[in-house]
Amino acid sequence: MYDNLDLSLTKIECPNINFLEVTPQYLTKVISEGESEFGYFITGYLDNAKIKISEYRVSFKDSSICKYYLDQNFKTLSKGDIRRAIEKLSDSLHLPFNLANVTRIDLAQNMIMQYEEHLYYPYLGTAPYYNRLEQNNGLYYQNNKRTKLFYGKVHEQKIKKKQIPELYRGKNVLRFELRFIERLREQLKQPQITAELLYNESFYINLVKRWRDEYLSIQKINSKLRNMKPTGSTKELIEHMALIQLLEHGQPHVLAIIKEWQEQKLITKKQAQDHRNKIKKLASQKADDKGNELINELTRKVKEAARFP
Repeated sequence: MYDNLDLSLTKIECPNINFLEVTPQYLTKVISEGESEFGYFITGYLDNAKIKISEYRVSFKDSSICKYYLDQNFKTLSKGDIRRAIEKLSDSLHLPFNLANVTRIDLAQNMIMQYEEHLYYPYLGTAPYYNRLEQNNGLYYQNNKRTKLFYGKVHEQKIKKKQIPELYRGKNVLRFELRFIERLREQLKQPQITAELLYNESFYINLVKRWRDEYLSIQKINSKLRNMKPTGSTKELIEHMALIQLLEHGQPHVLAIIKEWQEQKLITKKQAQDHRNKIKKLASQKADDKGNELINELTRKVKEAARFP
């Protein structure tokens, strides 16, 4: 479930070690030296992991802990794996990285799906407190503290010309990631987040639940009604037609138009909110066709992954 991490070990944790004198000898390769506002620094690699060393800090950042430990970043790391990865990093650099501060945590899971990954994206609507952004190979939800995203993992590996594990070859692999990128202690309600906390049973279980709940908080959108049920109600007929049109254009697009109207003061704040509420209510109506099948499959896979992380 663990994907990327950013770790920072400071002089507070290692008061008797001169980072600049001792640590560079353990790097596989030194690639640069320089000065910053915080002083002199050395940047290099420990195998495929990027390490930055200064007088007061040794950082593991902008690298994949999965790739460092497994030599590939297709799979993710379990609670036991992350412990062994931290121990390997500590042994290799002769530093207590279990005491390092964690400044970023990415959780992810690969799910083998029945259909191609991009077919699921139109049925994932808005999420509270996030901006929704569609990309060529995925769907992003972003705010200042977190990012959650869906993308085709096999497709990504092919683009990067990376090897695909045999288990996933020829499969539709949808990956759902949750990234904690700022103010982790506040978000995760912890006075301090160190590397050794990552393999604490209770902390890990709560992180996985958060990953699941972040998926569940996304509004799910039903697909177009293929066979509209007969109705004698003109109001129901109009709502059915409105739903078809809404799903044709996409809920996020329609909501963006309403936001534009409000910003241009063509409608009031209350009118905009009423419009949004009606659109979300329409989009949540049940429809017996493939859209439900796709979303039900994805929801089932996410819940299964959270049950057996």
